[in-house]
Amino acid sequence: MSDVLVIGGGPAGVVAAMRAGDLGARTALVTEGEFGGMAANDGPVPVRTLAHAARLIRDARQLGRYGIQVGEPVFDYSQLLERVREVVDDVRAHSAFRSQTNSAGVQVHEHAGVARFVDPHTIVTENGLTLKSDKIILCTGGTSRRLSVPGANLTATHSDAWGLSSVPQSIIVIGGGATGAQVASVFNAFGAKIRLFQSGPRILPTEDKDVSAAVAAAFRESGIEVREDFGSIESFEKTAAGIRMHFSKNGDRESADATLAVVAIG
Repeated sequence: MSDVLVIGGGPAGVVAAMRAGDLGARTALVTEGEFGGMAANDGPVPVRTLAHAARLIRDARQLGRYGIQVGEPVFDYSQLLERVREVVDDVRAHSAFRSQTNSAGVQVHEHAGVARFVDPHTIVTENGLTLKSDKIILCTGGTSRRLSVPGANLTATHSDAWGLSSVPQSIIVIGGGATGAQVASVFNAFGAKIRLFQSGPRILPTEDKDVSAAVAAAFRESGIEVREDFGSIESFEKTAAGIRMHFSKNGDRESADATLAVVAIG
């Protein structure tokens, strides 16, 4: 029996657990997967490693403009994924949060799987743990929103995109916010043909209009097809080469084919 139980091992959960421990509470933290949550394992850490590789490729292709003659970069995606794993493991091993959590006396339960309540003070986890606490803090974050159209189960999320074992020949990216723009930019540099669809009038809608326009122009110059205000998606269907998206605007129906469709709508 603990005084405080925190469910969720991301930044919010870790900080809550450390604070409770520092204040003298007997504290436990349980996380579905790895310590660090999405930020360390599926968010900024792996994504920034992939983005760094994409920048290196773009920079290498510009060397000739500065009098530096080299051949076309040869890209090995499997080797890059190994580097991503190394970086993630290194961040976990040297996380200041992990040592601070230990110093605060927090008992950490990793890889517990999904947790469910059996009463107001007790949870049971997928791997069989039963944990009781006087107070329970939920810091479980969010999940990628799915589309509710026929065939939506055929699409992938950004998490699936980061976990690919090879670079698809082509990708439809649905959603032009920060996550969709990242997926489009990174895999465009890796050689995939990208079509970016944004239902609103501009990509990166939370940024200034000038920023949105500049990024859209840069994307188009780099070969990304940017479709803003494209209408609404009607359905997806499986094809021999991958997936087909059907969409329409003002009664005009169109379709787009790709090897993979990634939904990044929040």
